[in-house]
Amino acid sequence: MSRAIGIDLGTTNSVVAVIDKDGAPRILTTEEGSTMTPSLVWFAPDGPRVGEAARAGLDQHPDLTLFAVKRLLGRRFDHPEIRKLARILPYELIESPNGDTWINLSAGRTVTPEEVCGMVLRDLRRLAERHFGEPVTRAVITIPAWYDAAQRQATKDAATIAGLTVLRLLSEPTAAALGHGAHRGANRRYLVCDLGGGTFDCAVVDVENGLFEVLATTGDPFLGGDDVDRVVVEHLIRDARATRGLDVTSDAIAVERLRLAAQKAKHELSSQPLAKLTVEELAQLPSGKAVEYTRPVRRDELELWSSPIIKRLDPPVAEALAKSGRRREDIDEVLLVGGMTRMPAVRRQIAASTGKDPSTIVNPEEVVAVGAALEVARLEGVIEGVLLVDVASHGIALSTNGGDCELVIAQSAVVPTRAYRVLMTRADDQARIEFDVWEGESTEPARNRHLGRYAAVELPAALAGDVLVLLEVTIDTDGAVRLSASELVSGERLTLEQIFHAGLTRAEVTKLARTYAEAP
Repeated sequence: MSRAIGIDLGTTNSVVAVIDKDGAPRILTTEEGSTMTPSLVWFAPDGPRVGEAARAGLDQHPDLTLFAVKRLLGRRFDHPEIRKLARILPYELIESPNGDTWINLSAGRTVTPEEVCGMVLRDLRRLAERHFGEPVTRAVITIPAWYDAAQRQATKDAATIAGLTVLRLLSEPTAAALGHGAHRGANRRYLVCDLGGGTFDCAVVDVENGLFEVLATTGDPFLGGDDVDRVVVEHLIRDARATRGLDVTSDAIAVERLRLAAQKAKHELSSQPLAKLTVEELAQLPSGKAVEYTRPVRRDELELWSSPIIKRLDPPVAEALAKSGRRREDIDEVLLVGGMTRMPAVRRQIAASTGKDPSTIVNPEEVVAVGAALEVARLEGVIEGVLLVDVASHGIALSTNGGDCELVIAQSAVVPTRAYRVLMTRADDQARIEFDVWEGESTEPARNRHLGRYAAVELPAALAGDVLVLLEVTIDTDGAVRLSASELVSGERLTLEQIFHAGLTRAEVTKLARTYAEAP
């Protein structure tokens, strides 16, 4: 059996971890000596570059250098937040034929988020293969706990494109608690808050005698360090106009240089009260002379600018506690995960929300990948006495004939889980029954996420109402939704035809996987 690895696929940076011969987890370092691989892909003239090699593209060709693509995985183009991102990202987002979000490169070439994330995963896989000196084809990949079925499937498709079989999609809060060593300590009730570059994840996790039980998960899919960077850039653009008379609003390269400088200053302000922000060549005068832009940025300025964003941490925390039936006083320990939790204002906000000072994790950017590697060890029997129990992040509902949605599986149901519904024919000799699958718990279809339209076909000829179709709906341990159907009376298996689907088709995924398997 080939080697398996643990991967934290991040919005800004990604991390890969393995289990050493002595059973201890190890974070692998890149050729540059870093434990983190930037989740960047630059479609350079001589071919795609990934990770650190793609950084040059941010300055030279921001329209061809893709970052924060994880935010696009499994997302429809008509989502309000995608529309907002389309206005501010330096690269172009477009709508795919089935309504998904794709990326338009120059010369009319389009790429999918699955393909881009697959390239990052492929780079991490090769990093592990250099470490082991042998092929790596299996992985545990962490995901936000609130990911819906489309986002989970998109992550799996990205892994397939990268040449990886997913052993398990592991929720980031569970991975963080596992990486923190919760399975080795006393029984405790945790609130895990994961704030990274693009997403905020919050979960209530109980650990008792090696049993990890996720009681509730919430989050904000569009809240992270990228949003703080964007707010800082907006202030810097106004400052450059007021103090230097420079309007760089429509200059994608200048805006990207400001974003990188803002990100660097933000990191420095996590440990010091003042940072000097410098962009050596922000713009060019008509004479051709480059204009340098520099200004000091105080921590209190950064906190003032980002306060509306930081306050958005409160609702998911309160919702997670409410869904779990826990009060703030019931939580034994608050764990902060993700690079943005180094920001003092974030720590203060979560402390105020929970009434408890969060624990300090030495490696908040790495602990999730460590948990993924430990899950590999658990699945392979290296670690015993640990059991992970997760819950469905969203409810699943069905509708027929354009009617209201009927809830089939409730949110927070323990997974894997299975439920059944009976559909019947409404006309004589009806050969098919069409139905829609939705993610959400509202009776109104418009308030739910449409996962797909299906039809049970080749039904036997009979009078209206005499043919009953037993539909089986399953959510597996990865949160993926699976369907099967049979004729209720005879028990004969029926064919399900997919009329509409979100995401890539199996044929598209297979084609991309073959393409990248043959690439150098």
